This record gives sequence, structure tokens and C-alpha cells, in this order.
Amino acid sequence: MAADAKDFQFPPFYSLPPFFTLQPNATVRAKQMELWTQFVCDYCRFHRVFMLDISESSAIFKNAEIQRQLAGDARKALAKHLVETGAAAWADDDGNGGKPRSERLLIFWRSPSAWADQLLNWAQEMGLIGSVETVQSLMDGEAAEGQEFFGAQRELIMVALQELSRRGRATIFRGGSGSEGVKFLPA
Repeated sequence: MAADAKDFQFPPFYSLPPFFTLQPNATVRAKQMELWTQFVCDYCRFHRVFMLDISESSAIFKNAEIQRQLAGDARKALAKHLVETGAAAWADDDGNGGKPRSERLLIFWRSPSAWADQLLNWAQEMGLIGSVETVQSLMDGEAAEGQEFFGAQRELIMVALQELSRRGRATIFRGGSGSEGVKFLPA
């Protein structure tokens, strides 16, 4: 992962005007959505973007060099495709300035299962199996520094913890003050 944003390599198709127009042919549109999905995941991974607002025509949806941008209807079609293929999930409405849930996506440039594996491996390496940790400490705690999940959105951490809970490897606690905790469980 490069630290300098200018090092991101845009794919060749990003310079093609038709890439920014929702294609009417079903076969071509399917390929277009596949390319957009890979591009969104690569871009978000490189820039460590966990949330994407599809209501805004952000840099990911614009190519100034060819003066093209993905229109709102195409962004909505892409969002639907991202969710249907498991590359994203609709974000909760919590703390997003009143935007409806259908405008914000939690991007999975790594699958929820893979994020869960990373959290569990980290907990094992740190000797945290059987102990209770706050979700906040997983996001930005000193012990989590250097981990790929460090600095991730709370929603992403919760998705990964819910996966661990489904596996029987974590119990999630919700505190009275709105804070959450997790107990990592042995196999």
C-alpha cells in the first residue's frame, strides 16, 4: 500500500468515455459493472476508503482528463451491483449527517470474512483470547497500530465482529453509553 495518493495506477478503461455511461446492452453492462466493481475495490483499498457516498460525484466517479463523470443513475446501478456481489453493504444511518441509508456504502475491498480472520489472528497474536476489548480500541488503539484494520470505520469492525460471533469466536457487548465491546473466544 503506497502512502502517496498520486501513485495510484488508474486502469486503461478509466480513460474510455463509454466507461462513464451506463451501457444499454445487458452483456456489455455486466462487464462494465464488473470493471467498476474491481476499480472501486482497488481504489478504495489503495486510499483506505471504507465508506463511499454515491450521492456525491467524488473523484472516483470523475475523470477530468476526458471530462466525463458517472451520472447519478449509473452510480445507483453500480451501488446496487456492489451490494449484490458482496463488494459493499448499505451503511447504517448512524452519524452520517441525516443522509438516507441508500446513499452510503461500506466498501469491502477485503471480504467481511477476511476482516474477521485478521481481527482473530491479531487477537491471538496479542494474547487477547478470553479478554474483553472495546470496539474503539480495535479501530484506533495503540495495540492495533500497524494492522490493516487500524483506522477502519466502526461499521466495518462491527461487520467483522458479527462474522466472528456467527463462527462462535466472539461475543459482542453493547454498553449503556453507546460503546461496544467484544470478547474473543477460544476455538
